Amino acid sequence: MQFMLNLNLSENSGCKMNMMVRRLLVVVGIMLVMVAAALGQNTSTGNPYTLKPEDVLRIQVFNQQQIAADVPVGDDGNIAAPFVGVLFVEGKTVTEVEKMLFDLYKKKLLLRDPIVSVTITQYRRLKASINGQVNRPGEIVFRQGDTIMNLLSAGGGYISERADARRATFRRKGSRELIPIDLYALTVFGDNSQNYELLDGDVLDIPEEQRNRIMVLGQVRSPGLYPYRETMRLMDAVSVSGGEVPYRARTSQAYVMRELPGRPGEYVRINADLVKFLNKGDSAQNVKLLPGDLVYIPATNTPDFQQVNQLVNTVFILNSLGNIFGFGL
Repeated sequence: MQFMLNLNLSENSGCKMNMMVRRLLVVVGIMLVMVAAALGQNTSTGNPYTLKPEDVLRIQVFNQQQIAADVPVGDDGNIAAPFVGVLFVEGKTVTEVEKMLFDLYKKKLLLRDPIVSVTITQYRRLKASINGQVNRPGEIVFRQGDTIMNLLSAGGGYISERADARRATFRRKGSRELIPIDLYALTVFGDNSQNYELLDGDVLDIPEEQRNRIMVLGQVRSPGLYPYRETMRLMDAVSVSGGEVPYRARTSQAYVMRELPGRPGEYVRINADLVKFLNKGDSAQNVKLLPGDLVYIPATNTPDFQQVNQLVNTVFILNSLGNIFGFGL
Protein backbone atom coordinates (compact mmCIF):
# COMPACT_ATOMS: atom_id res chain seq x y z
CA MET A 1 0.00 0.00 0.00
CA GLN A 2 2.80 2.29 0.92
CA PHE A 3 4.56 1.34 -2.28
CA MET A 4 1.55 2.20 -4.41
CA LEU A 5 1.22 5.59 -2.72
CA ASN A 6 4.84 6.39 -3.35
CA LEU A 7 4.38 5.34 -6.97
CA ASN A 8 1.43 7.68 -7.40
CA LEU A 9 3.37 10.56 -5.89
CA SER A 10 6.25 9.81 -8.24
CA GLU A 11 3.94 9.76 -11.24
CA ASN A 12 2.34 13.07 -10.21
CA SER A 13 5.75 14.63 -9.76
CA GLY A 14 6.81 13.36 -13.16
CA CYS A 15 3.75 14.87 -14.84
CA LYS A 16 4.37 18.22 -13.19
CA MET A 17 8.03 18.07 -14.21
CA ASN A 18 7.15 17.26 -17.83
CA MET A 19 4.68 20.16 -17.93
CA MET A 20 7.30 22.53 -16.55
CA VAL A 21 9.83 21.31 -19.09
CA ARG A 22 7.37 21.81 -21.95
CA ARG A 23 6.57 25.33 -20.81
CA LEU A 24 10.24 26.09 -20.46
CA LEU A 25 10.92 24.82 -23.98
CA VAL A 26 8.10 26.97 -25.38
CA VAL A 27 9.44 30.05 -23.61
CA VAL A 28 12.96 29.31 -24.82
CA GLY A 29 11.63 28.81 -28.34
CA ILE A 30 9.87 32.16 -28.30
CA MET A 31 12.97 33.83 -26.94
CA LEU A 32 15.11 32.29 -29.71
CA VAL A 33 12.65 33.53 -32.35
CA MET A 34 12.77 37.00 -30.83
CA VAL A 35 16.58 37.01 -30.77
CA ALA A 36 16.81 35.74 -34.35
CA ALA A 37 14.31 38.35 -35.52
CA ALA A 38 16.20 41.10 -33.74
CA LEU A 39 19.47 40.00 -35.33
CA GLY A 40 17.83 39.79 -38.74
CA GLN A 41 16.36 43.25 -38.45
CA ASN A 42 19.69 45.07 -38.26
CA THR A 43 20.68 47.08 -41.29
CA SER A 44 24.08 46.87 -42.98
CA THR A 45 25.23 49.73 -40.74
CA GLY A 46 24.47 47.73 -37.58
CA ASN A 47 21.59 49.96 -36.50
CA PRO A 48 18.28 48.33 -35.47
CA TYR A 49 15.67 48.30 -38.20
CA THR A 50 12.88 50.82 -37.68
CA LEU A 51 9.39 50.06 -38.86
CA LYS A 52 7.94 51.60 -42.00
CA PRO A 53 4.56 51.60 -43.75
CA GLU A 54 3.85 48.31 -45.57
CA ASP A 55 5.88 46.24 -43.07
CA VAL A 56 3.82 43.32 -41.68
CA LEU A 57 4.17 42.38 -37.99
CA ARG A 58 3.28 39.15 -36.20
CA ILE A 59 2.13 39.79 -32.64
CA GLN A 60 2.04 36.89 -30.14
CA VAL A 61 1.76 36.54 -26.38
CA PHE A 62 2.91 33.34 -24.68
CA ASN A 63 0.07 31.16 -23.43
CA GLN A 64 -2.53 33.60 -24.85
CA GLN A 65 -3.64 31.99 -28.09
CA GLN A 66 -6.35 34.59 -28.66
CA ILE A 67 -3.68 37.30 -28.89
CA ALA A 68 -2.10 36.32 -32.17
CA ALA A 69 -2.31 38.28 -35.40
CA ASP A 70 -0.41 39.46 -38.48
CA VAL A 71 -0.94 43.20 -38.78
CA PRO A 72 0.34 45.57 -41.51
CA VAL A 73 1.82 48.97 -40.79
CA GLY A 74 -0.49 51.43 -42.52
CA ASP A 75 0.46 54.50 -44.55
CA ASP A 76 -0.24 56.56 -41.42
CA GLY A 77 2.30 54.50 -39.44
CA ASN A 78 -0.34 52.78 -37.28
CA ILE A 79 -1.17 49.14 -36.60
CA ALA A 80 -4.38 47.59 -35.24
CA ALA A 81 -3.00 45.61 -32.29
CA PRO A 82 -5.21 42.76 -30.99
CA PHE A 83 -7.48 43.83 -28.10
CA VAL A 84 -5.75 47.19 -27.53
CA GLY A 85 -6.58 49.08 -30.73
CA VAL A 86 -4.59 51.51 -32.85
CA LEU A 87 -0.90 51.93 -32.06
CA PHE A 88 1.60 54.23 -33.83
CA VAL A 89 4.75 52.22 -34.61
CA GLU A 90 6.42 53.91 -37.59
CA GLY A 91 10.07 54.69 -36.82
CA LYS A 92 10.13 52.33 -33.83
CA THR A 93 12.02 49.05 -33.40
CA VAL A 94 10.25 45.76 -32.66
CA THR A 95 11.75 45.87 -29.17
CA GLU A 96 10.08 49.23 -28.55
CA VAL A 97 6.76 47.89 -29.86
CA GLU A 98 7.06 44.86 -27.58
CA LYS A 99 7.54 47.16 -24.59
CA MET A 100 4.49 49.24 -25.60
CA LEU A 101 2.35 46.10 -25.97
CA PHE A 102 3.65 44.69 -22.68
CA ASP A 103 2.42 47.78 -20.85
CA LEU A 104 -0.91 47.83 -22.68
CA TYR A 105 -1.69 44.14 -22.18
CA LYS A 106 -0.75 44.38 -18.53
CA LYS A 107 -2.93 47.44 -18.00
CA LYS A 108 -5.93 46.75 -20.24
CA LEU A 109 -6.13 42.93 -20.15
CA LEU A 110 -4.73 42.60 -16.61
CA LEU A 111 -2.16 40.04 -17.77
CA ARG A 112 0.60 39.32 -15.29
CA ASP A 113 4.05 39.78 -16.87
CA PRO A 114 2.95 38.89 -20.44
CA ILE A 115 5.70 37.53 -22.69
CA VAL A 116 5.15 39.54 -25.88
CA SER A 117 6.74 38.63 -29.19
CA VAL A 118 6.75 40.97 -32.19
CA THR A 119 8.46 39.84 -35.40
CA ILE A 120 8.49 41.17 -38.94
CA THR A 121 7.04 38.63 -41.36
CA GLN A 122 7.23 40.87 -44.41
CA TYR A 123 9.39 43.91 -44.99
CA ARG A 124 8.31 46.97 -46.90
CA ARG A 125 9.51 46.80 -50.50
CA LEU A 126 12.38 49.21 -51.12
CA LYS A 127 11.53 51.71 -53.85
CA ALA A 128 13.42 54.36 -55.79
CA SER A 129 12.35 56.53 -58.72
CA ILE A 130 14.01 57.34 -62.02
CA ASN A 131 12.61 60.29 -63.98
CA GLY A 132 13.26 62.33 -67.10
CA GLN A 133 14.97 61.15 -70.26
CA VAL A 134 14.89 57.42 -69.58
CA ASN A 135 13.21 54.62 -71.52
CA ARG A 136 11.02 53.42 -68.63
CA PRO A 137 10.58 56.23 -66.09
CA GLY A 138 8.79 55.62 -62.81
CA GLU A 139 9.09 53.88 -59.47
CA ILE A 140 11.41 50.88 -59.27
CA VAL A 141 11.47 48.16 -56.59
CA PHE A 142 15.06 47.34 -55.64
CA ARG A 143 16.97 45.08 -53.27
CA GLN A 144 19.30 45.97 -50.44
CA GLY A 145 22.74 46.72 -51.90
CA ASP A 146 21.52 47.85 -55.34
CA THR A 147 23.12 50.96 -56.81
CA ILE A 148 22.44 53.77 -59.30
CA MET A 149 23.57 51.45 -62.09
CA ASN A 150 20.89 48.92 -61.08
CA LEU A 151 18.29 51.70 -61.05
CA LEU A 152 19.39 52.93 -64.48
CA SER A 153 19.26 49.38 -65.85
CA ALA A 154 15.76 48.84 -64.43
CA GLY A 155 14.69 52.06 -66.18
CA GLY A 156 15.93 50.74 -69.52
CA GLY A 157 18.86 53.18 -69.74
CA TYR A 158 18.79 56.85 -70.63
CA ILE A 159 17.70 58.12 -74.04
CA SER A 160 21.07 58.92 -75.58
CA GLU A 161 19.87 61.46 -78.16
CA ARG A 162 17.74 63.48 -75.73
CA ALA A 163 19.30 62.96 -72.32
CA ASP A 164 21.79 65.32 -70.75
CA ALA A 165 23.58 62.38 -69.13
CA ARG A 166 26.39 64.52 -67.74
CA ARG A 167 23.97 66.63 -65.70
CA ALA A 168 21.81 64.04 -63.95
CA THR A 169 20.91 64.63 -60.31
CA PHE A 170 20.39 62.26 -57.38
CA ARG A 171 18.32 63.11 -54.31
CA ARG A 172 17.84 61.22 -51.06
CA LYS A 173 14.37 60.96 -49.53
CA GLY A 174 13.62 63.88 -47.24
CA SER A 175 16.58 65.91 -48.52
CA ARG A 176 16.62 68.95 -50.79
CA GLU A 177 20.25 68.44 -51.73
CA LEU A 178 20.76 67.52 -55.38
CA ILE A 179 23.85 65.37 -55.87
CA PRO A 180 25.30 65.86 -59.40
CA ILE A 181 25.79 62.62 -61.31
CA ASP A 182 27.75 62.27 -64.56
CA LEU A 183 26.05 59.20 -66.01
CA TYR A 184 28.20 59.41 -69.11
CA ALA A 185 31.35 58.99 -67.02
CA LEU A 186 29.66 56.27 -64.98
CA THR A 187 28.39 54.19 -67.90
CA VAL A 188 31.08 54.82 -70.51
CA PHE A 189 34.24 55.21 -68.44
CA GLY A 190 33.19 53.13 -65.42
CA ASP A 191 33.55 55.94 -62.87
CA ASN A 192 32.11 54.00 -59.91
CA SER A 193 32.76 56.85 -57.48
CA GLN A 194 29.29 58.10 -58.49
CA ASN A 195 27.59 54.72 -58.29
CA TYR A 196 25.89 55.36 -54.94
CA GLU A 197 24.09 52.59 -53.07
CA LEU A 198 20.32 53.09 -53.15
CA LEU A 199 18.18 53.90 -50.13
CA ASP A 200 14.41 53.75 -49.90
CA GLY A 201 12.84 56.83 -51.54
CA ASP A 202 15.85 57.91 -53.63
CA VAL A 203 15.19 59.82 -56.87
CA LEU A 204 17.41 59.91 -59.98
CA ASP A 205 16.51 62.60 -62.52
CA ILE A 206 17.98 62.70 -66.03
CA PRO A 207 17.23 66.08 -67.67
CA GLU A 208 16.67 66.74 -71.33
CA GLU A 209 19.65 68.03 -73.26
CA GLN A 210 19.05 71.72 -73.90
CA ARG A 211 22.44 73.18 -74.67
CA ASN A 212 23.62 71.04 -77.58
CA ARG A 213 20.74 71.78 -79.92
CA ILE A 214 20.15 73.32 -83.31
CA MET A 215 16.94 74.78 -84.69
CA VAL A 216 15.77 74.09 -88.23
CA LEU A 217 13.08 76.39 -89.66
CA GLY A 218 11.53 77.25 -93.01
CA GLN A 219 10.69 74.90 -95.83
CA VAL A 220 11.46 71.54 -94.22
CA ARG A 221 9.03 68.76 -93.38
CA SER A 222 9.44 68.93 -89.59
CA PRO A 223 10.75 72.28 -88.35
CA GLY A 224 11.92 72.36 -84.75
CA LEU A 225 14.70 71.71 -82.27
CA TYR A 226 17.11 68.84 -82.86
CA PRO A 227 20.07 67.42 -80.92
CA TYR A 228 23.45 68.63 -82.07
CA ARG A 229 26.05 66.00 -82.88
CA GLU A 230 29.76 66.40 -83.37
CA THR A 231 30.80 67.02 -87.00
CA MET A 232 27.19 67.92 -87.86
CA ARG A 233 26.79 69.91 -91.10
CA LEU A 234 24.05 71.84 -92.83
CA MET A 235 22.84 68.89 -94.92
CA ASP A 236 22.61 66.75 -91.77
CA ALA A 237 20.27 69.37 -90.26
CA VAL A 238 18.03 69.26 -93.32
CA SER A 239 17.97 65.47 -93.20
CA VAL A 240 17.07 65.14 -89.49
CA SER A 241 14.20 67.61 -90.00
CA GLY A 242 12.68 65.37 -92.66
CA GLY A 243 14.24 66.95 -95.76
CA GLU A 244 13.19 69.99 -97.72
CA VAL A 245 9.65 70.49 -99.02
CA PRO A 246 9.72 69.71 -102.77
CA TYR A 247 8.89 72.57 -105.18
CA ARG A 248 8.80 75.06 -102.30
CA ALA A 249 12.22 75.02 -100.72
CA ARG A 250 15.03 77.13 -102.13
CA THR A 251 18.02 75.22 -100.85
CA SER A 252 20.27 77.42 -103.00
CA GLN A 253 19.42 80.25 -100.61
CA ALA A 254 19.88 78.42 -97.29
CA TYR A 255 21.20 80.31 -94.27
CA VAL A 256 22.86 79.47 -91.00
CA MET A 257 22.27 82.05 -88.26
CA ARG A 258 24.97 81.99 -85.57
CA GLU A 259 25.17 84.10 -82.44
CA LEU A 260 28.36 86.14 -82.18
CA PRO A 261 30.60 85.12 -79.25
CA GLY A 262 30.18 87.43 -76.27
CA ARG A 263 27.45 89.46 -78.02
CA PRO A 264 24.05 88.02 -76.98
CA GLY A 265 21.28 88.73 -79.48
CA GLU A 266 23.65 89.54 -82.35
CA TYR A 267 23.89 87.01 -85.15
CA VAL A 268 25.99 86.49 -88.23
CA ARG A 269 24.29 85.10 -91.33
CA ILE A 270 26.20 82.43 -93.25
CA ASN A 271 24.93 81.92 -96.81
CA ALA A 272 24.95 78.42 -98.25
CA ASP A 273 24.01 76.98 -101.66
CA LEU A 274 23.11 73.34 -101.12
CA VAL A 275 22.38 72.93 -104.85
CA LYS A 276 26.08 73.48 -105.57
CA PHE A 277 26.95 71.00 -102.86
CA LEU A 278 24.61 68.32 -104.22
CA ASN A 279 25.24 68.86 -107.93
CA LYS A 280 28.85 69.96 -108.01
CA GLY A 281 30.29 68.60 -104.81
CA ASP A 282 31.19 72.03 -103.44
CA SER A 283 31.79 70.97 -99.82
CA ALA A 284 32.24 74.59 -98.68
CA GLN A 285 28.48 75.04 -99.07
CA ASN A 286 27.78 72.26 -96.56
CA VAL A 287 28.52 74.50 -93.59
CA LYS A 288 29.83 72.88 -90.41
CA LEU A 289 27.34 73.59 -87.64
CA LEU A 290 27.88 74.58 -84.03
CA PRO A 291 25.58 74.10 -81.01
CA GLY A 292 22.89 76.79 -80.98
CA ASP A 293 22.89 77.41 -84.75
CA LEU A 294 19.64 78.23 -86.52
CA VAL A 295 19.21 76.73 -90.01
CA TYR A 296 16.73 78.45 -92.32
CA ILE A 297 15.51 77.12 -95.67
CA PRO A 298 13.53 79.89 -97.46
CA ALA A 299 10.60 79.49 -99.85
CA THR A 300 11.86 81.97 -102.45
CA ASN A 301 15.12 83.08 -103.97
CA THR A 302 14.60 86.45 -102.32
CA PRO A 303 13.81 85.58 -98.70
CA ASP A 304 12.19 88.11 -96.41
CA PHE A 305 15.16 89.09 -94.24
CA GLN A 306 12.88 90.96 -91.88
CA GLN A 307 11.01 87.72 -91.21
CA VAL A 308 14.32 85.90 -90.74
CA ASN A 309 15.44 88.52 -88.22
CA GLN A 310 12.14 88.18 -86.36
CA LEU A 311 12.70 84.43 -86.16
CA VAL A 312 16.21 84.97 -84.83
CA ASN A 313 14.98 87.46 -82.24
CA THR A 314 12.29 85.00 -81.15
CA VAL A 315 14.94 82.33 -80.72
CA PHE A 316 17.06 84.76 -78.73
CA ILE A 317 14.14 85.54 -76.39
CA LEU A 318 13.33 81.86 -75.94
CA ASN A 319 16.98 81.12 -75.28
CA SER A 320 17.19 83.89 -72.68
CA LEU A 321 14.10 82.57 -70.92
CA GLY A 322 15.47 79.07 -71.19
CA ASN A 323 18.65 80.05 -69.39
CA ILE A 324 16.47 81.26 -66.53
CA PHE A 325 13.95 78.45 -66.44
CA GLY A 326 16.10 75.59 -67.76
CA PHE A 327 14.80 75.01 -71.29
CA GLY A 328 17.07 77.15 -73.42
CA LEU A 329 18.45 76.22 -76.82
